[in-house]
Amino acid sequence: MGKNYCVVKDCHNVSGRIGRFGKPVKLHELPKKQHLRTAWLRAISRKHFNPKRTQVCSDHFPEGNGRTWNNQVPTLFLPHKTVKSVKVRLSTNSNKMNIESPAQAVDVNDHNYSVHQIVKGPSPQHRNLDIDPTDSKASKDILPSSLDNFSNCELPEITIDDIKDNNDKMLFYTGLPDYGTYKALFESLIQQGADKLVLDSSAMKTETDAKKGGAKRKLRIEDEFFMVLMRLRLGLLLKDLEFRFKISSGRISRIFKAWIQLMCQCLQTIVFLPPLKEMKAIPKCFEKFRDTRIVLDCTEIFVQTPSSLQTQSQTFSNYKGHNTLKSLIGIDKIGAVVFVSRLWGGSVSDTQITRESGLYDLLEEGDAVMVDKGFIHIKGDLSQRGVKLYCPPFLTKNQFTKKEVESTRRIASARIHVERKMEQIKNFRILQGVIPISLCDIVDEVFFVCASLTNLLPPLVK
Repeated sequence: MGKNYCVVKDCHNVSGRIGRFGKPVKLHELPKKQHLRTAWLRAISRKHFNPKRTQVCSDHFPEGNGRTWNNQVPTLFLPHKTVKSVKVRLSTNSNKMNIESPAQAVDVNDHNYSVHQIVKGPSPQHRNLDIDPTDSKASKDILPSSLDNFSNCELPEITIDDIKDNNDKMLFYTGLPDYGTYKALFESLIQQGADKLVLDSSAMKTETDAKKGGAKRKLRIEDEFFMVLMRLRLGLLLKDLEFRFKISSGRISRIFKAWIQLMCQCLQTIVFLPPLKEMKAIPKCFEKFRDTRIVLDCTEIFVQTPSSLQTQSQTFSNYKGHNTLKSLIGIDKIGAVVFVSRLWGGSVSDTQITRESGLYDLLEEGDAVMVDKGFIHIKGDLSQRGVKLYCPPFLTKNQFTKKEVESTRRIASARIHVERKMEQIKNFRILQGVIPISLCDIVDEVFFVCASLTNLLPPLVK
C-alpha cells in the first residue's frame, strides 16, 4: 500500500517522519463538522480538491502539536492566495488585455484588481495613470515593459460579488434587503462624487489631486462601499477587516470615515418629516390617532468611558448604569424614520433633548405627537403651538378607569412600532457594542446613517 502524504501544497510529510518542530509527524483527516471542514479547505487552498482521504500533517498547527481543542484549523506553512508570475500580452488587434498563466487564462474585464495593484515598477509617466482594460488606445500607449513584471497581490477574502445573488446574505452582511437596493444606493453615491474621492495618507482628495501624488485605491470602489456596510452591520473590528480585505487598518479607518461622511450627506434626502396631509396610509393601529404626524422616543448607545471627569458625568446614564449617548428618534405611521436628532450625553433628559433638537420648528398647528410618559413635560410646549400630545394616562386614583385602560392599550399598540424601529436601527451591530473614543468624531454620522438605512427596508407597519 502507498503512503499517506499531507495534501498541503509543497508539503511532503508522511506519518512518523520528524517534522519542522523536531517532533514525529501526525496526519489529521478533515473534520466532519461542516464549518470546520470548510475552514480547513479554505486554509489549505484546496477548495475543489476532494480525494478519498484528505489529510493535513501536524506541522501546520502551532508548535507541531497537531489539531487540539484550541487549535482546530491549520494555520502554519500554508500557501498564500496570490497572483503569481503571470505574463501580459497586449494585442493590437483586440481591445482586451490577455493574461496568461500556467494554470489558466484570466480576462481582465472580469477582474478589477489587476492593473493598479499588481503592476510592479511602472514608468514615471504612467505611475498615476488610470487604465481602462477595454480602452485599446490606452492599452497601446502603455509600455509593455511596465507590465512584464507582476508582484504578488492578495485579493479580498470576500467581495460583493460573492453574496449579491443571495438576499439572505445581503441582509446579513450589509443590512440591505437585496442587491438591487445596494446597487441603487451605490449608484446614488457615485453620482454625488464617491468615485472622485481617492484615499490619501491623511484625507480623501479629489482624483485630480491624486495625480499629483495622492495614494491610489487598494480596493474596487464597490468593495470599499461593501466594507463600510459590513462594518456597520456586523460591528467588525479594524483588524478583522484588515484580514478580510488585505489592506491596512489605517487605510480602512480613513476609507470608513470618508464614506460615512458622504453617506450622511446623501441620505438626508430620505429622512424628512412630510406634512400631515400627505400621510395617506393609515394602519389599523392608528385608526383612533389619524392626526398623529410623528411618534417619538429616545434610544441610547454605550460609549467608551472618557478620561475627563466632566465628560464622564455628562455621559453617564443612571438608567443604563454606563456612559452612553442618546438620540431622539421619530417615525411616521408606517414606521419610516422621519427625524433623528444629534447625539447627546446620557445624563440629558428626554424632555431637554426634544426641546433643543429643533423638532418644534417642523411641527404645524393641527398635528399630533405620540410619546410615552417620559415626555409628558413637553405637553405645554406643544399646546402653545396648537399641537396635540398623545401620552398614556398617569394613575391619579387607586386604579385606572375603564376609559384610561382602553386609552393606554390603544396608545401602546401604536407606539410599539417606534420600539421596533429602534431595534431595527440597532441591528447594525456597530451600535450594539461600546463605541470607542476614536469614533466619537463621526459617531453622529454613523448613527444617522444606520437609522436612515432602515428606511430602505420593507415598511415596518402595514
